[in-house]
Amino acid sequence: MKPVVRSICIGGLLLALSGCNWTSDNHPSLSGTIEAIELPIVAEVGGLVTNVTAEEGDAVKKGQVLAQIDKRSYQMTVAEAQAALDQATARLEEARAGSRDTTIQRSIANVQQANANIQLAQARKNQAEAGKARAAEQMTQAESQWQGAQQTLLYQQKRLEEATALFEKGAISVKDLDTQKEAVNQAKTQTDQWAAQVAQTQAQYHSAQEDIAAAAAQIGTAQAAQAGAQADLDQVKEGSTDYAIRALLAAQQQAKAKLDQALLQLEKSKITATDDGTLLRSSIEQGEVAKTGATLFTMMKPDQLELVVYIPEAQLNQVKKGQKVGIKVDAYPQETFTGTISRISEKAEFTPKNVQTPDERTKLVFAVTIHISDGLDKIKPGMPADVLLADEEGGQ
Repeated sequence: MKPVVRSICIGGLLLALSGCNWTSDNHPSLSGTIEAIELPIVAEVGGLVTNVTAEEGDAVKKGQVLAQIDKRSYQMTVAEAQAALDQATARLEEARAGSRDTTIQRSIANVQQANANIQLAQARKNQAEAGKARAAEQMTQAESQWQGAQQTLLYQQKRLEEATALFEKGAISVKDLDTQKEAVNQAKTQTDQWAAQVAQTQAQYHSAQEDIAAAAAQIGTAQAAQAGAQADLDQVKEGSTDYAIRALLAAQQQAKAKLDQALLQLEKSKITATDDGTLLRSSIEQGEVAKTGATLFTMMKPDQLELVVYIPEAQLNQVKKGQKVGIKVDAYPQETFTGTISRISEKAEFTPKNVQTPDERTKLVFAVTIHISDGLDKIKPGMPADVLLADEEGGQ
């Protein structure tokens, strides 16, 4: 079921329209509120948000960049995947050409370089882990200081209450009261400063986690490159065979697939609008860490509006899926817009609690969803609306 912003009300008299095909006579009165269909924009990759370029209420176009997740680790993965593909392609071309010009010394150098890359990546990982440990320690200290500042603030506020009572009794001077007020202000400042420090250390901790993950990926890539370099050395020593060429072709295809995947992940670091519409909500700010699968923005399409009303079970036979209905809104009292019933709930439910009378709130009703067909340039989300059913005798 699509998420919507709802504020449904039941009841109210329908407007009788003379000379029209819609009528409220002999039909249930159905009222509700125009709703916009919400579209969530979800982070497909995680990381630190480095930039947010859209705000709530902005009109956006499909594909427009709304935010950017830190792409450095994804760019490194792309570069490593490209290098691995270039290596695999070169080995395949060399094998196909039957070249034996590559010397064993050159292959040995490639193996040595690959081993050095593994050591370098491991050193980066160790450095990132040390940074994570430092950040965790600083975060713990900051949280402890913040808690202490909060306790001090509570203590000073209590002292201020006592001083105020004494001042009102004439037991202390204005200066004494002002001194205590200043103590409260200083405690509040300390609390705010430590709260900011906690947020900063948490961001550093999450950034260190990202660095560790990136370094681990580099180690894996370097190990794969080392294995490839060793295989290349073995091939130079033994000579190319048809079997070796098939293996190298498979290795090239695998390297190409990894590059495609890395490019896709890099592209996903850009959070973009999934369609034309308007941003309803933003759930992320620059400097925050976005988790994979988290909803960062919620948007609506202005040309997709619907109306949900509730009809008693006894009158359910007066509506059906695909039925055309008339829609009246207060902003345009002389116009009747058209809608189509797109869904009728399979289950009865109690009338929502925000209807007008206690008697109506005890009724079992069925939710009827109406897709609005026209007037989309006039009808807006949040407008109250009345539904007019077709007059069978008048013909529709």
